[in-house]
Amino acid sequence: MLAPLQEKDFDKYIDFAYALALIPEKTSYPAYFDGVKTKAEFVEGARDAFSQPDEEILLYLENGRAEGWIHSYATPKERYVGQVSCSFRRGASAALDEYAAYLAEKYPGYDWEMSFPAANREVLDWLARTPGFTPLEHSRHYQMLFDQYTPAPEEPGVERITEENFEKFRRIHQTIDSNMYWNAQRILNDLPNWDLYVAEEGGVAGEVASVYQGGGCYHPYAIAFSDGAFHEGLCRRLMIRAMNEGKAKGAVYLPFFVDAAGERELDEMMPGLGFQLIGEFAAYRKKI
Repeated sequence: MLAPLQEKDFDKYIDFAYALALIPEKTSYPAYFDGVKTKAEFVEGARDAFSQPDEEILLYLENGRAEGWIHSYATPKERYVGQVSCSFRRGASAALDEYAAYLAEKYPGYDWEMSFPAANREVLDWLARTPGFTPLEHSRHYQMLFDQYTPAPEEPGVERITEENFEKFRRIHQTIDSNMYWNAQRILNDLPNWDLYVAEEGGVAGEVASVYQGGGCYHPYAIAFSDGAFHEGLCRRLMIRAMNEGKAKGAVYLPFFVDAAGERELDEMMPGLGFQLIGEFAAYRKKI
């Protein structure tokens, strides 16, 4: 059964939740098994559930013993439900069946997204067989540590995007953003928090869109090309600009996700740029 975690019981269960968050086969994204995120960050993020009106933590109990932890948030304006952390020692399928019924009553009509390591087979099997869920992404998760990165020389012709030249970015981003939360309009509305760059090569335009997420994380959220094909030289120019920006901002690490079903050229390029493979990531969405 699911039961709300009471603030008075937080210390009793937080070590249980964090231990599970370190096991890819048992937990969700964001990845605390990446060797960078800390227990202090996990604890701080979990404690926020008691001060934020649209966050909550549910424990999954079997015979009175905690076997799972679901920390979720909702954004009523966007009619969206997402996860902060979600882990199960056992009973994941039964817990998620109950959680789905709970959300159906509390958030009808909302979009619900969940993301997990591909190693978490029990949860991914549940998502695949549960009516209404559609796959959003299956990617390989790479990571670069900035203390091991020396800024590379930048080639000319990479242009920073501002409000004045935003249409250059929009024309590229709209080719990939139909299923993204961060579509071009949302990025424009939040533009001060983003680093956007575009460049051209052989008549093809490319973009990289990056954001500093806090906790030392500088995240290239998207890289795309106007013709939908991969262009290694253009990609390298854009990635180096993003990596140098992250280094300049004092970031600790940079995660990057490569489509597991394609983008083989980008996969092959990652080690040469200083990235290491962490694992595979899968995301699903359902209209509640």
